[in-house]
Amino acid sequence: MKTPQGLQALIDDGIIDAVIRPLKSGKEASVYVVRSGDSVRCAKVYKDMAQRSFQARVQYQEGRKVRGSREARAIGKATRFGRKQQENDWKNTEVDALYQLAAAGVRVPQPYGFFNGVLVMELVTDAEGRSA
Repeated sequence: MKTPQGLQALIDDGIIDAVIRPLKSGKEASVYVVRSGDSVRCAKVYKDMAQRSFQARVQYQEGRKVRGSREARAIGKATRFGRKQQENDWKNTEVDALYQLAAAGVRVPQPYGFFNGVLVMELVTDAEGRSA
């Protein structure tokens, strides 16, 4: 298996040691089982906007707040800056929610960090060690 570009950067930086195998691929991200030291974790590599192909994108992003008026105008006009801002906001939303849920005591995969569009988190397994 060829190492995905987003994960190769994490290997080069020493955040993960190796990609073991792909776990799942969906409309917004691909998830891989990775090794980091003695731990087996998963890495969720978010797809760029151009690679995502789900039709309910507008409904999916509806109601999201934009911090500043400059960003809101840029997103509304679909400028390059606005599209980049919207992309970054989209990727950070799930990561932020995961950290908030973990802090509130909800049993979610433990996040270990978000690096350049890749979320490294706990790999949840069943009693036999299969990914849940």
